[in-house]
Amino acid sequence: MFEAAALLGLPFPMLTAWAGALVKVGRRFQIGSNLTRDIFSSTGMPEGDGLSCLGMLIVDILFHEWHVCFFPLCQPVSYVDDWTIITTSPDMLDGIRQCLRRFTDALDMLLDDHKTFAWSVCGHGRKVLAAHGFKVQNCCRVLGAHVQISRKHTNGTQIKRLDAMQAMWSRLKLSASPYELKVRAIRTAAWPRGLHAIAATTIASQHFSSLRAAAMKGLNASGSGCNAMVHLSLIEQPTTDPQFWAVVQTLRLVRDCGIAEVVGSALCALVHDVDGVMRNGITATLLTRLQILGWHIPSPLSVVDDFGCFSIFELCMEELKWRMEWSWLKVVAASVEHRPGLSELARVDPGKTRRWLMSLSVSDRAAYRKLLNGAHITQDAKHYCQESESDVCMYCPCVDSRFHRFWQCPSFQTCREGVDAELFAALPELPECVTCYGWALRPTTCVEWYGFLHNIASPDLPGAPAVAGEMLHVFTDGSCCNPAYPEARFASYAVVIADPAMLQPARVLDCGPLPGLRQTSVRAELFAVHRVVRIAATYGLRVMIWSDCLSVVRRLRRIMGGARVKINSPNADLWLHIQNDLQEGSCEIHCTKVTAHRNLAEANTLLEEWCFQHNHFADRAAAHAQDLRPAELWDLLARHTAACVRVDAWNAQIQKVLLAVSKQVLEGVNNHEAEPESVPMTSVPIQTWQPLPDLPVLPQGAVRWYGSSIVQKLVSWFWPVVQHTQLPCLWVSYAQLFVDFALSTGEVGPINIGGWKDGADMPLHGLLSIGFKCRARSFAKVLREILRHSGVKVVSDYVRPHSEMIAMHASCLAVPWPSDRLTAVDRWFLSYTATPYRRQSKELDHLPVPSRDLLFPRTA
Repeated sequence: MFEAAALLGLPFPMLTAWAGALVKVGRRFQIGSNLTRDIFSSTGMPEGDGLSCLGMLIVDILFHEWHVCFFPLCQPVSYVDDWTIITTSPDMLDGIRQCLRRFTDALDMLLDDHKTFAWSVCGHGRKVLAAHGFKVQNCCRVLGAHVQISRKHTNGTQIKRLDAMQAMWSRLKLSASPYELKVRAIRTAAWPRGLHAIAATTIASQHFSSLRAAAMKGLNASGSGCNAMVHLSLIEQPTTDPQFWAVVQTLRLVRDCGIAEVVGSALCALVHDVDGVMRNGITATLLTRLQILGWHIPSPLSVVDDFGCFSIFELCMEELKWRMEWSWLKVVAASVEHRPGLSELARVDPGKTRRWLMSLSVSDRAAYRKLLNGAHITQDAKHYCQESESDVCMYCPCVDSRFHRFWQCPSFQTCREGVDAELFAALPELPECVTCYGWALRPTTCVEWYGFLHNIASPDLPGAPAVAGEMLHVFTDGSCCNPAYPEARFASYAVVIADPAMLQPARVLDCGPLPGLRQTSVRAELFAVHRVVRIAATYGLRVMIWSDCLSVVRRLRRIMGGARVKINSPNADLWLHIQNDLQEGSCEIHCTKVTAHRNLAEANTLLEEWCFQHNHFADRAAAHAQDLRPAELWDLLARHTAACVRVDAWNAQIQKVLLAVSKQVLEGVNNHEAEPESVPMTSVPIQTWQPLPDLPVLPQGAVRWYGSSIVQKLVSWFWPVVQHTQLPCLWVSYAQLFVDFALSTGEVGPINIGGWKDGADMPLHGLLSIGFKCRARSFAKVLREILRHSGVKVVSDYVRPHSEMIAMHASCLAVPWPSDRLTAVDRWFLSYTATPYRRQSKELDHLPVPSRDLLFPRTA
């Protein structure tokens, strides 16, 4: 490798220092608790070598040159230590393998036979390779991506990557970071890690559902009634949802790496089911995700959505993403249309809802998110998931519901003061997701408005301008109406010719409305520059552009200096047009920055006066271009703005009422608030307790599954307490029995992790993050099996146990348990909370494993 480095021209002093450093690099290896002596490198480049990447590059160069020389009928492909050799005939692969072996032997390297395999895209080739003794695979992992090399659809690499994420969600849940930071971690770390190279293959929708549920648990946002898709897709930025993130990344990758004509023809072939087309490639994945959005492909380079036809390669990424979010709302709405309150979710405006949500305090945002995601907050929904069987309002004797609580319950009448009578009259006609869930309503004119913007076409180029002198001087500017209101803004541009000698008046060369759905002042400025470059390239002109937009001037200079435009960068569609015009046209472009919006009186020189005057003229020309729009725009604009103003006023009043009622409920201000419903203790039917049989040996059925150690401990604890007692039977929950066992014996109990184990044999069991409920369930399982294999019949039921602290229904046993022990167990529960544990309480799962209590009542 050093010989090759010298031949490639690397400086000899650097090679000498590099070789000397490698000789001195020593490493120690830990084997068990022992540390080896220093081991120095005799071949290769050990960890810690700062130039090892350069060494690998040199080896890859040798790899290519070797095969070009000794086996020219193959195509070598390399990426660091991932080597691929491609040939058109499977019969040649045996010779290629021998050639590769000679190369690795010459470099004193070893091939990993476990990772080396052969593949073929046809069945005959795979048979030939298998006959020659090759290990043949239908798929593989390349640079982390799942690559399919047969017609069989596979996604094993992707599924393994998703499975590896499971441990991350529990760490995210236990993190003390604020909610907003966790959401940011999901978008920027979780999905890029778990859905890396997701554009290579498709996965089932069930996997996305599992990821949503895990993300909700990691955010501590899960709960009864909460819809994960609504929460992650609409309450947060849509890219927080894993499936939408996959759709966006697929389109980004196709735009970045794909060739428009090739992708377009492949999409059409898939749509029309042409014979021989590959149905599990990257293009098939793209088609699947376009169809998820409800888009269809009428021609090779066209896609159709709600507003019309467009190309995924010709739009800027911002507009394409906006269109995806518009269509994704309908996907989310279709997934929750079975819920009456969310059946018209497609009529809401998630972006406006998010902007209003960000204006609230942290605590108010947390409360309002529970309204938006469909959480069960009223009795009509709660009684389906709690022990209560009543749907009566907690604040009045009426049947509870969201509409009743927010708009009818007399206890919250003060929260509705200031609501317009017109809004009250319209409430029954408005969607329930707006009036009861708090989503912002979208005006019905939005589709018509955006459809009009979509149909704005670029005007024809003006004729060749008359140039006074050697260079044409032009001022460009853009104008945007309603810039602070994205739902109703529209922009225009203007290009003005200026005479440096001031012999001729300034005149407008080009002006008009800005095409496309993305209407911003910066894009209007850029579109004006694009028109100037297109005119210069068409007529072969030398042009000086004077612009008051610094970002446009800076990037234009970088492109003229040779910088490449990335297709997914901001406003890339216009920048790519400018780049192509500069490369293909015989024009000369210069540009400079002009200070914007300055009075002539502020000019200190004639040049400044000239710049201020013509820049002001370009600004007025761009504003005047708005007047050239057709009359239908002004009619549509009047109707659209009137609808926006009315809807915004209604949204503000509705959201204010819902937030005020929610805060009043959470703060417990209402004097009519009822106490939590108490669940009465259940009495055990009168029965005679049958003494437990003597156990000369442990029940072997239980020992076989759970081990003799834990079975012996449970038998030694349970039998002495109830074997010969004359006490009446009580309902005792398994959680109480588990605490009794731990307090009296000091034992941890059974743990089911990769098989049943005695917790005493796992000294670091506390680091496993096993919840109290999970430990109690494992304890209950083993105890039930011991009693069953011992021939003991104990009555069990799902009832309220004999406990002051567990005020809910639970799985219980009817056993004659001493009341002093139950009191001691309640005392232990009371040491961690001041209120009883109820059905919706999550505090029970946060309890620690009880330690032995020397004051715990002993067995009589």
